[in-house]
Amino acid sequence: MKTCLIILFTSLLLTACQTSVHQPTNESVDDGSPLYLKKVYYDGQSDDLLTAGLSLAQLRAATGPEISENPTATELRRSAYYHQFKALNDLTDAGGFGRIYGFNENTKAIAGTEYWQQRSVADNAYHTIVVQIPESFDAETPCLLVAPSSGSRHVLGSVATTGTWGLMNNCAVVYTDKGTGTQMAIDGEQVYAIDGTLVDAEDPLAEATRLPQVNGPQVIQKQPFSGVHPEQYWGEFVLDATRYGLVVLTSEVDDELNKDNVTVMAASISNGGGAVLSAAEIDKDGLIDAVVAAEPQLNMDYRYQLKKNGHSQSIDTLSLIELGTLLGVYEPCAALHPSLNNAPFKANTALIQPWLMQRCLVLQTSGLLPAGDTDLPAAAMDKLLQAGITTEALAMAQINTLSHMWAGIGHTYVNSYLQTKPEDQLCGVVFSGMTQMGQARALTEKEIKTMFAKGNGIAPSNGVEVAGINADGEPDKRLMMHPNFGFAAQQCLYNKARSQEMASAIKAIQVDGDLDQTPTIILHGTADGTVAINHASRAYFTKNQSARNANKNLRFYEIENVQHFDAFLAYPGFNAQFVPMHPYLEQALDMMWAYLKNQQPLPPSQYVSTQVRLMKDTELAPLSAENIPPISAQPTDLIEANHDVLEYLNHE
Repeated sequence: MKTCLIILFTSLLLTACQTSVHQPTNESVDDGSPLYLKKVYYDGQSDDLLTAGLSLAQLRAATGPEISENPTATELRRSAYYHQFKALNDLTDAGGFGRIYGFNENTKAIAGTEYWQQRSVADNAYHTIVVQIPESFDAETPCLLVAPSSGSRHVLGSVATTGTWGLMNNCAVVYTDKGTGTQMAIDGEQVYAIDGTLVDAEDPLAEATRLPQVNGPQVIQKQPFSGVHPEQYWGEFVLDATRYGLVVLTSEVDDELNKDNVTVMAASISNGGGAVLSAAEIDKDGLIDAVVAAEPQLNMDYRYQLKKNGHSQSIDTLSLIELGTLLGVYEPCAALHPSLNNAPFKANTALIQPWLMQRCLVLQTSGLLPAGDTDLPAAAMDKLLQAGITTEALAMAQINTLSHMWAGIGHTYVNSYLQTKPEDQLCGVVFSGMTQMGQARALTEKEIKTMFAKGNGIAPSNGVEVAGINADGEPDKRLMMHPNFGFAAQQCLYNKARSQEMASAIKAIQVDGDLDQTPTIILHGTADGTVAINHASRAYFTKNQSARNANKNLRFYEIENVQHFDAFLAYPGFNAQFVPMHPYLEQALDMMWAYLKNQQPLPPSQYVSTQVRLMKDTELAPLSAENIPPISAQPTDLIEANHDVLEYLNHE
């Protein structure tokens, strides 16, 4: 290991190793440029790699670790771990975490070293990489888990999902933010560093992407306004992180380590899952040995037939932004349908019911719903079902509507794809700080300084919400408070997503479904209301298996009663209607590891029937193993695909 400085952080005693720092590079990893910008050793006592020194009880706590007025990198990292675990998991004992899956209070802290770097794969297309090497890493049987962040999160966005599995199985872990993250434009001379602290722009740790400045309360974040359409590089970012992780292992652990003797698994969830599949498709150097992707966000141009429950449906896939803007237009009206009255968060939408009916009426007067139709929520729901949104996924309509999620996604992705400037204020939608009464405001100094700890790179998050603008071009109030539940803005985003100028941006992010023979597991929940299963995993599996060079090592496991966000299961309503994805992700990683190391066959593609939790006396029974039966080695409910047809066998 290289010579290092011993630094005493004020918040905790921590042994830290740090080199002199340099500006990021887009050149090859081994060209003589600095190996890392920052290096820190965690002793497994006061801090560690697995939980940043937090116990399971502390991760479960209602409030996170304290952060000082001028937070250090250590404080931000620890708080970020807390918020990532809370945002991506149901950590409750009743939900099964620490009891039937995950880790528990007896799990040992994991000592090791962390390396931070910043690189680019194209002009101005920068991403942050963090490599973690646990002390338990075994150079005799070396493994590397590559874990791109889900959503728009920063580089530590997968510490609570696949990164956890990697560390607990003695693998080194390499993270990448995929060119997104929580950086935002701020007034003054300072900018964000890659570790979330505020530094001078000349500081070597400064985030390399320079965001345009805008006066007023408008929030300028990295993904929509980096000006490079980073999603087109997500696969390349994953491969670049993989190469970098291997070089760190070679330089810091054993110079005999390389891609030929280190087992590399790429695994993540949501659009991190899409990123690892994209990386596997373009991996011409054989860097990645296996892929595990849960609920992957995928963009495809494909038509196939879905045969299930005796019915057949033709699916023409749409991209996330096409689906998201479609849902943004119709889902607020569909949320009024009586079949969704028992959906989670229905009671929370009581005050906005009149606004939702206004949305229904303007859809009709605009010609987007039939003029003579008297049941407008049913007509809106039919639009979504005809587009290939599943009935199960519409159970998430209430919370999607209440959070204005599709407007947040629309603003982020449409601006990113079209490479607009903040002053364009596309479709009259911006991000802004917000008062409790829904009026736009500037972010507080505390919110700005804790964005790395508490933000997620999109809205809503850490004070940032979706706002509309007034006649003067200033953010004025929540978008939903604008006429007809913000219809004009949502319709504009819908039209932009289908415009000629958008076509090339969407084409640049489409996947082919060609994985060669890379061992791959894809998991998806039937009730996913964020990443539409018909347009993502089902389509991808079918296209691959229908091709002449079908991947014989690809498996698709569809899990009943699973929606997109496990964290929701900590709340009433969700916990009674859904089960978690995380235990199945852990099982899939275990199965893939057994396949790579012991040639243990992967179970056939299958539909996994689960059981929701039932009431016991007057309380909901805790999650048990019976609620989440394992993926079976000898299933009866098989899923097969060929000739552009996806079929569910023995399924009722």
